[in-house]
Order: sequence, then C-alpha cells, then structure tokens
Amino acid sequence: MKQLVLDGATWETRDDVYDCFFQAAGAPSWHGRNFDAINDSIAGGQINAIEVPYRIVIRNFDLIGEDAKKMAVDFVELIRDIAARGTPVEIEVQNSHE
Repeated sequence: MKQLVLDGATWETRDDVYDCFFQAAGAPSWHGRNFDAINDSIAGGQINAIEVPYRIVIRNFDLIGEDAKKMAVDFVELIRDIAARGTPVEIEVQNSHE
C-alpha cells in the first residue's frame, strides 16, 4: 500500500495541514480547502494525482502547533470516517518519540 507521509512538526495553522496533505496527494491548485472537498477527492477520486488505496502517516503529531492541532485531529477523524464508509484509505498517527 502506498504511504503519504506528512510531517506535523512545522504545522502552525490550518493551511499548513491542507498544504502538506495537498502536496503529498498531488492535489490540483484549485482543490477546495474544506473537508467536503477532501472527502470528494479521496472517496470520489479523479482529482488528486495519487489515488487510493493509500495510508496517510502523520509524523510528529505531538509537535503540531496549538492553532493547527484541532484541524489535525479533525483531519484524522475525517479520514477514519471515509475509511469506515468503504474507501480504501488508512491513517496512522506517530508522535516524535516513536
């Protein structure tokens, strides 16, 4: 299974989370910056350069800045929800000491 590795160590804002995922997934510049758009591009496909199946790995989760942390937690929940609906996507969270 392909892995999209995201490093949360430098995330300070919501945009940092979006930017990192979009870069890893090969999202087009016009990709929407909301969870409906992320859901559509992962579950629906034919938008990002990298298509499912894949595993998203967020490294250094414990180092994510305070302003980006809620977004990151919500992003993890969104990916788990997408997977629960049958889309072949996984997410793994790793802290800096792992």
